Amino acid sequence: EGERMSRAMSFVMAVFILIPVVAPALGAGIAAVASWRWIFGTCVLAVAIMAVWSRRLPETLKEEHRRELQFARLLEAARIVVSNRRTVAYALAMTSLYGVLTAYLGSAEIIFTEVFDASAEFPFLFGGLAAVMGVGMLANARVVGRVGVRRLAHLTLVVYLGIAGALTLLSVLTGGRPPLWAFMLGLAGMLAGHALVIPNFNTIAMQPMAAVAGTASSVIGAVQIAVGALLGAVIDRSFDGTVTPLAVGFLVLGVVALGFVVFAERGRLFEPLAVVEARTAAEAQARGEAIEIH
Repeated sequence: EGERMSRAMSFVMAVFILIPVVAPALGAGIAAVASWRWIFGTCVLAVAIMAVWSRRLPETLKEEHRRELQFARLLEAARIVVSNRRTVAYALAMTSLYGVLTAYLGSAEIIFTEVFDASAEFPFLFGGLAAVMGVGMLANARVVGRVGVRRLAHLTLVVYLGIAGALTLLSVLTGGRPPLWAFMLGLAGMLAGHALVIPNFNTIAMQPMAAVAGTASSVIGAVQIAVGALLGAVIDRSFDGTVTPLAVGFLVLGVVALGFVVFAERGRLFEPLAVVEARTAAEAQARGEAIEIH
């Protein structure tokens, strides 16, 4: 919960983000010594290993919070998730940011190849930017306990928008073809912002969902991936031979994410978690409701 959850999520996602770093090299290595079909065979083998490994993982949800695997029970849990203002708003903020991240993943190769004529350097540039995200998530795990989940997430989002705005302006002034070093610097800043924001947004969204954590995680993840992929596809279809659509996407969806955060916090940004929980409890008591804050 709280900062501890953010640190744990940061470590998990830092490992996860290593995939774009090693995947291109792994795929090239397999294709160099075997048929390209073995790339898919390797995926099947990985799934089989994970299926066996997952059977060793214990149940972590407290027994009193476990629900029977019935549609009515799952629907009840889903209603709890979608009826919470904070959870829904932060989930939609993450979805917005995931949308532009998906757009970057989908258009990175064509941008580096066609806009910057850097096809040979692409695996190293792409992997280097992924490494920046990994470092950012590890850094988040170290500083979130000192700064606080909300303060760090909100401050990072504001800085993120500043960088996105600067990159958009630079793109417009250069006809959508800024210097490669400047584009890389802007991307590195925004991807580092993603690394700091996403684990903390996820922590804030999940904070009120302890009793239905599994369902909440599933709902948030499904919406984030499905809707985010559609948003990314819209940006990718706008590619015009320049980096301008992607830069504008970073800025516009970043502003949308900020709007959801402001809505979730009722305009009160940068407040520590303890202050928010104390105010929430006081407001609930004033309404005569009995709540439990986890």
